[in-house]
Amino acid sequence: MTVFQSNEKSDHKKTAHLFPAFVPEYLGIETSVIESYGIKLQPYLDRASVLTGENLRDFDIIHNNLLGDQLKSQYITYIISCCISDLLHEKKILPDYISSYSMGIYAAFYHCGSIDFGTGLQMITTAFNAIENSLPAHPQSMCAIGGLNRKDILKIMQPFIDDVYIINQNSEYSFLLSGKYNSLEHILQDAVKMGALQTRMLPVTHPYHSPLLKNASAVFNKAVQKMNIGVNTLPYVSAITQKTITSLEDIITELTCNIFHEFHWHKTFLFLLDNGTDTFIECGAGDSLYRLGKFIEGDFKIITLKKIHKIC
Repeated sequence: MTVFQSNEKSDHKKTAHLFPAFVPEYLGIETSVIESYGIKLQPYLDRASVLTGENLRDFDIIHNNLLGDQLKSQYITYIISCCISDLLHEKKILPDYISSYSMGIYAAFYHCGSIDFGTGLQMITTAFNAIENSLPAHPQSMCAIGGLNRKDILKIMQPFIDDVYIINQNSEYSFLLSGKYNSLEHILQDAVKMGALQTRMLPVTHPYHSPLLKNASAVFNKAVQKMNIGVNTLPYVSAITQKTITSLEDIITELTCNIFHEFHWHKTFLFLLDNGTDTFIECGAGDSLYRLGKFIEGDFKIITLKKIHKIC
């Protein structure tokens, strides 16, 4: 499968840098590609280990990828995105827009110049702990459903409306749900019966982006207010509101809402397209945003790490 999507008819000239969420799997080439441009991963791992108190030094993309540890996996995904950010800045490859998918927000604001490397790690730690300490009594998770529209999803959700939420729409027929694990299982079964083409439970135990985390977001907000955050030097487009964020107050609001509020990737992507973007650079591990882009209408290309040599 190619990781370079293009259409020769497009005459737009704008670029957007997109930061993915914590990945479920790696391409396996992340470290070698980054280091081929002189960005060494180990110093980032060493510094993050000191700042977080977690042993990240032994991370290896093939033999010790840490995907079985939710928090460490979040750190690693952030670190790799920061490496790519530094590479793009070093090469003076700057975007017209920046946006992020879910928890990719921390690396995105690092790329914007709003926070430094350590502050991003601090935010990840604070959010994770706040969520852990406020989880509902029943097991929680997230799931993905492909092949049904919003009306279909709402119909099969109806018996579980009090503990399951639509938290993102990737395209016209692709959705993420968050909430009570047992209810999500029933919904996936009903989705298959209704004709869904793809259903899967995500390997997480947190109901991200749902109202179930409203209390956690309040705890996170209080902590973020005391962190070192500056105004962004590059334009950031919210995946929640599709508005360009410019002020410190807006940044803190975005970070807080990102924990408990639904976002809409399809609308965000279409907003960027409508504003003249025809080239997207996926600034992270894996190629999840490229794969989502295959189901979004429009004339554009998405460059992943595997094809970053086309611009560097």
